[in-house]
Amino acid sequence: MKHIQKTPPGRHRNWIGHLWAFCLVWILSGFVNALPMIAAPAVRVARWQPHDFVFSSKAKVENPFTIRFTASIKGPNGEMITQPGFYDGNGVWKIRVAANEEGSWSLTTQSELPELDGKSAAFTCIKNSNKKIHGVLRVDSKQPHHFVFEDGAHFYMVGYECDWLWALDTQDATLGVVKPFLDKIAAHGFNYVILNTYAYDTSWRLGKTGGDDYGPPPVYPWKGSNDQPDHRQLNVAYWQHYDSIIHELNERGLMAHILLKVYNKKVKWPARGSAEDDLFFRTVTARYSAYPNIVWDFSKEAHNEKDLDYKLGRLRFVRENDPYHHLTTVHDDDANNDAGAFDQLTDFRTDQQHAKLREKILAQRQRREWPVANVEFGYEQGIGGPEDKTYRVAQTPEDFVGRAWEVAMAGGYTAYYYTYTAWDVLRPEHTPKGYTYFKQLRDFFESTRYWELSPIETIAKEGWALANPGKEYVIYLKQAKSFELNLDPAKSLKGEWFNPLTNKRVKAGKIKSGSQEMRPPQGWDGEVVLHLSR
Repeated sequence: MKHIQKTPPGRHRNWIGHLWAFCLVWILSGFVNALPMIAAPAVRVARWQPHDFVFSSKAKVENPFTIRFTASIKGPNGEMITQPGFYDGNGVWKIRVAANEEGSWSLTTQSELPELDGKSAAFTCIKNSNKKIHGVLRVDSKQPHHFVFEDGAHFYMVGYECDWLWALDTQDATLGVVKPFLDKIAAHGFNYVILNTYAYDTSWRLGKTGGDDYGPPPVYPWKGSNDQPDHRQLNVAYWQHYDSIIHELNERGLMAHILLKVYNKKVKWPARGSAEDDLFFRTVTARYSAYPNIVWDFSKEAHNEKDLDYKLGRLRFVRENDPYHHLTTVHDDDANNDAGAFDQLTDFRTDQQHAKLREKILAQRQRREWPVANVEFGYEQGIGGPEDKTYRVAQTPEDFVGRAWEVAMAGGYTAYYYTYTAWDVLRPEHTPKGYTYFKQLRDFFESTRYWELSPIETIAKEGWALANPGKEYVIYLKQAKSFELNLDPAKSLKGEWFNPLTNKRVKAGKIKSGSQEMRPPQGWDGEVVLHLSR
């Protein structure tokens, strides 16, 4: 019988112990490796709301602002976009993303800097939590003279020009002036704010004329000074403050019509088409294209730039660097707009006209099927009266809103100017009378199916009219008096009188088709509107 050597009891226990120790180490190592996956919260981004993905590099580079940094972003249905990134100071680069569809998203970075190249991130787009945000603004394909949001909501533009909005609260991170100011204008029906990326000073209020004069401004978008800017080096603090302004606009559902350049406000811009010029335009699109509330405008009073090829090139540059395809326009460049020079690169017409308001809107609508806006047709005087103004021209609130109604009744969109918030002298604590008048204008049109209405000349011998024949009509008279109404054959319509200044409404009863005399309510004076609908 073969002798079988037994393992000594002590050695057997040691072998079992080693085995258990090995298993325990293996189990624990797997658990530890899994800890980051367990601990790291999933990135959840609300639909249409920007989110920053942050990447860092300690590499020493001559100029971090010139480092190319982008990300390929993949959506839940396999769609791909390329998002430009930007340098945000202190060795930090950011990719700012807005998901327009619920589901799983991912991104992968590209850069000449190894520490920034090939980085990846994943995130989930969840339901939009802000009812004031409706996605990117588009031209309505069914009614191309009007706008519609990405989620299908109609948009009746009532603009507010505040060129120097970004100059407020530059030393107050809480935005103690900006927030209540934006709350106030939003409460008064304004939904579209026009502002510069930067401006330096006005010629009619040159230099510092008081504590409320923000021209020259306290901060600049570049390092150096306005007279001697270093266009190769951006002032990150300026852009971070501008970020906060755009964020607050977006949170309130206020569109931001960004005037990329301005030529009559004493700015020393980078040389046309230079690398520094590209840096400026790339920075603006990289930082703000992810916000859904953006509209791009080449420049305020774009006719001041005489080089058409440069303007076209800049529009192409913006469109190529904006993966979200925000609307683009060119303010007040009539000769080139009328010639169709911008037709392939802009989505709607933005004009400045102070006379023949209706005639101009009708001509622009006739030339091309697109939305038309006259965003500068007057300036409301200060609350102190006709001589209370910062610019050489000002109108009474009643005259000013009358001009707005003329634009609206031609099928165009409007914008409001107040002499103490339009330019570099800012008194946001004021609540001028025109605020109420413009809110009443917007409320009235949003009580109609305005997107189905078109200017018509045949139903009223006096006044102006908009119509969806047989279904809805709006007739406006500058002076309340009897007039002859000629309706197309239709079933009877309900009539209502509206006073644009007092906001009063009075039922006009049933109105039948054919010719008839209409009498405004007794005692009404000034402007009057008759609304007919089913």
